[in-house]
Amino acid sequence: MAVSIERQIACVEREIRMRRRAYPRWVSQGRMPQEKADAEIAEMEAVLATLRGLKAEVEPVML
Repeated sequence: MAVSIERQIACVEREIRMRRRAYPRWVSQGRMPQEKADAEIAEMEAVLATLRGLKAEVEPVML
């Protein structure tokens, strides 16, 4: 099944929101170091930026 870039972007946005809610609790419980939490959120934000960039490149072609 092909997944549209819009759905991929929405999925990554949801994942970032989930991590921003869950990771502070995990850090306070000692389940995850703060540095790892920060890095993983930054990595997902980079994925989101990449997908948005790809979408911007593709959109003019689709018009």
